[in-house]
Amino acid sequence: MVIVQPFEQRGTAILNRLPQNAKAAEIGVLIGLLSAFLLRSRGDLKLLMVDSWAPASQQPERYKLTGDTHSSHDLARVQRHRQEAEARVKHFSDRAIIMPLTSQAAAEEVADTSLDLVFIDADHSYEGVRDDIAAWLPKIRIGGWIGGHDYRNPDPRFRFGVDRAVDDWAAATGRPIETDLNFTWFARV
Repeated sequence: MVIVQPFEQRGTAILNRLPQNAKAAEIGVLIGLLSAFLLRSRGDLKLLMVDSWAPASQQPERYKLTGDTHSSHDLARVQRHRQEAEARVKHFSDRAIIMPLTSQAAAEEVADTSLDLVFIDADHSYEGVRDDIAAWLPKIRIGGWIGGHDYRNPDPRFRFGVDRAVDDWAAATGRPIETDLNFTWFARV
């Protein structure tokens, strides 16, 4: 029996939406499991890996209030996470662009309409997801995809921010939301 890891399920959902020679961004990398899976699976993929790797003292209070454990890590732990992510993608250095920045700061450095897909899995608060959608949407080419993780996840740490932010955005724009493996959501731009 083959056991499929959750990051592989998310990765499959992403890969199914990528065109050839795609350029994508993963917002919220942590230890780079998803990044490495995507880069290993698609030799033509260029991936922006965005994560602040910020300790709890630098995380927004709104994010801490979600109860997401990633918002409460100390400096030593987030430094280990970054090192793990970098080690996982070192063989893909020509296609993995590590951006150790906040989501908003990274978005400012990316040209509009330059990406085929953006996958949001960082600050799970309502404001965090709302702001990530707003910051990254202009970066996606017409016909590309925006999506993320923990949509309709029964874990209450994710439910109170992600669902509402995605649903509010979908209602305001009239874009239908597609759901996929491991609580992923996607919408065509």
